[in-house]
Amino acid sequence: MTVTSMPGLLDLILIKEKVNGDRDNIFLMLFEKAFILIALLVIFLVGVGLGLPDWGVAVLVGGSLGTVVYGHYYFIYIRPVKKQQNLDVRTRQRTR
Repeated sequence: MTVTSMPGLLDLILIKEKVNGDRDNIFLMLFEKAFILIALLVIFLVGVGLGLPDWGVAVLVGGSLGTVVYGHYYFIYIRPVKKQQNLDVRTRQRTR
């Protein structure tokens, strides 16, 4: 049985450096942060639209904060590295 765990902050930084390479610029970083803020704004507006009390909206946004940030980093940084690792493994298996 294989046990996998969520990557830590250091792992995310190393993966980010590996994926970005030399193309890490200020506009890409601003886009990343803006995307997270827009997602949280949508969640906030859903909470307000449902008529939740103030504490309910705060719990909804606070509870989804980790999920939004991790999902964002997963799709932008972790998934491309995993795809590349899978491609590397498949090409090694074909050459054998």
